[in-house]
Amino acid sequence: MLNKIVNTIKGWWKSMFDYQKVINDFGLDVQTSKEMLDAINLWSDIFNGKAPWQSKTVKSLHVAKTVCDKVSKAVTIEFKSSCSDDAIDKVYQRFLRNIRKYTEYGIAKGSMFFKPTFENGRIKITVIQGDKFIPVKFDDTGELLGAIFIDQITKGNTVYTRLEYDELVDNSMIIKNIAYKGQVNGVILGQRINLNFVDKWKDLTEIGQIDGVDKLIGGFFTMKNSNNVDNDSPLGSSIFANAIGTLEEIDRQFSRTLWEYEGSELAIEASSSMFKIDKNGKPKLPKGKERLYVLTDADEESWNVFSPQIRDTSLFNGLNELLRQAENEMSLSAGILSKLDQVALTATEIKSSKQDYYVTVSDIQDAMQTALEDLVYGIYVLCKLYGIPVGSSYDMKFDWDDSILVDKDSLQKQAQLELNQDIIDKVEYFMITRDWSEEEAMAFIRRMEERSPKPEEPEEPPEPEE
Repeated sequence: MLNKIVNTIKGWWKSMFDYQKVINDFGLDVQTSKEMLDAINLWSDIFNGKAPWQSKTVKSLHVAKTVCDKVSKAVTIEFKSSCSDDAIDKVYQRFLRNIRKYTEYGIAKGSMFFKPTFENGRIKITVIQGDKFIPVKFDDTGELLGAIFIDQITKGNTVYTRLEYDELVDNSMIIKNIAYKGQVNGVILGQRINLNFVDKWKDLTEIGQIDGVDKLIGGFFTMKNSNNVDNDSPLGSSIFANAIGTLEEIDRQFSRTLWEYEGSELAIEASSSMFKIDKNGKPKLPKGKERLYVLTDADEESWNVFSPQIRDTSLFNGLNELLRQAENEMSLSAGILSKLDQVALTATEIKSSKQDYYVTVSDIQDAMQTALEDLVYGIYVLCKLYGIPVGSSYDMKFDWDDSILVDKDSLQKQAQLELNQDIIDKVEYFMITRDWSEEEAMAFIRRMEERSPKPEEPEEPPEPEE
């Protein structure tokens, strides 16, 4: 199904860019196939409510967007992270304010890049979604070594495009910039222009270099699931890549349900002679009820009520089964999309689906943590490069939530029971219920003991007189 859809759409590389021209102008041997770029564009269209199967008769239930929203919340719901260096952490925390939104884009499009830049005396972070950059070069472990980033400015019908190619060579990052002038509805990469032709790019150089680095400046996120578009690509796939055929059937079934409601609306077929005529010579229908009547030219005054029975139960059951299939294809927990009361599942099946979902969320968290670690490294490098005071080293902390698989209410009740029965002590209780380290639990207990008033010691009885 995916290949069929990809072949019938005009991806952004077909309609906007000359793929071969980009490769030739940079002199590259690109490891990301054109089929992969078209697939990313397809995922982006589906996520943005522009699936190729949508039409006037096929409406969307927007399941792809719903899934990405729900999973991104599960990934980041109690997420906390920090850097020990204050200057770096200030930039980092500002970026983390929107981490859930960024996670949603990455889940939908399979990849993204967090790119730190130095502008006007401060470091800013640009989030480049999967359909706005081209991973070009990888090492044998799948680490990104080279990528093309796209920056565009549109003025009327004229579009200015800057392509920046970053590549890690030994311990240096080589930066190459090429700018073009083109037409919005024509050839985008039309004429090569100098960078100073656009005010925003006038301070950039065609070739630059940052020495003393061991990775690209920025954090690369990619999903950990398998790639069924290009098995040789280190890139992951959108979370819904394996369910695209089912997503299409869901939208079609949803549209059938809408049509059932519209087609079975109450209607009254009546002859026009039954109504008064207005000043325009047309039958005067009851105000606000015009939609209810279907007029005929019958000479006799007659009417007939059209009120068919709605078949919504069977349609919704079919829709629910498709949603259940989509959950399975996307490794989601049963009930995220479907209604469990309409699906017969055993306790084992429900537990298995929760475990699958836990693995899905954990994989995304792991991939995100790697990207954030690399982002902070990039911020550190730019601070050193532009003279922003930072320490010689830094540490990072990450705290992810695991409540998807763990029932915290049940866990707390069990811990309370074990505490009451002296199976565990207070330190272990707080470690279990609050996910604290042993040191944090002991420090909390000490503070509580210091604040608690100490009981008065009883006075010793006076010694008897001799």
